Amino acid sequence: MPKEKSFISVIPRIYRRNFVDMGMFFYVEGQRSIVPAVTIEQAIMNYYRYCGEMNYNIESAMTTYNRMKHEYHESTKTDK
Repeated sequence: MPKEKSFISVIPRIYRRNFVDMGMFFYVEGQRSIVPAVTIEQAIMNYYRYCGEMNYNIESAMTTYNRMKHEYHESTKTDK
């Protein structure tokens, strides 16, 4: 694996994701904040339906979402 540049290491990992993953993450977060009863799986399916993409792997998308959720929480932690 290549060494990470020092100026990139200060940017939290979640913000270095590709735009499709970031779009999905914030779409799902938005849907879940408006309708708390919607499941992650339903929100992801709604995202891909909205984008017009019918050829996707739901398990992979859910894994990506969960990893990004963890990265998001890690980026909001502060050292005290």
